[in-house]
Amino acid sequence: MIAIIFAKNSQRLQNKHNMELCGEKMIDRISRILSETGRFSNIILFTKNFSLKSKFAVTEEDDTNGILFDSILYCLEKYHEFLAIGGDMPYIDKKSIENIFDNYKGNSVAYKSGNFYQPLFAVYSRDVEQPMLKYRKEGNGSIRKFMDEYSMLFIEGDQEKLKSINTEEDLIDARKNLRCP
Repeated sequence: MIAIIFAKNSQRLQNKHNMELCGEKMIDRISRILSETGRFSNIILFTKNFSLKSKFAVTEEDDTNGILFDSILYCLEKYHEFLAIGGDMPYIDKKSIENIFDNYKGNSVAYKSGNFYQPLFAVYSRDVEQPMLKYRKEGNGSIRKFMDEYSMLFIEGDQEKLKSINTEEDLIDARKNLRCP
């Protein structure tokens, strides 16, 4: 299986993927954690910012129209099966990745906390490809609504591991919570 890190340009925290966190760029931290699991034949950094690079991932340019649904659908049509991870989710750990794999039985599965699906901590596979195409052709574009309406399989996740970095305050909290020097 491959892992795909989705890293879109942020309006709230510019250049966040390159910001330092625990002695490394955030995007390197995420790709390194994925690499260290030994689970992936390839790690792809899928981004509109082609200058964004990672030590542990191959960069692929995202030339879809800009919404997450289309990016995921494009990757699903191209790769058929992958673990999706947000490029701003530095709290992921090997245990959380192993947990999603332990619950993956060939059908797409995502983390969920309360009523909140996490589309960027999910395994996507062929079972959702045609339903996603139909959903998009009907003019819909919310990946979270799709996951809910499709009743995508889910596992309960630790809300702390699902956090993303969207503000300077989030970054400061992550440095403290991850016990960065």
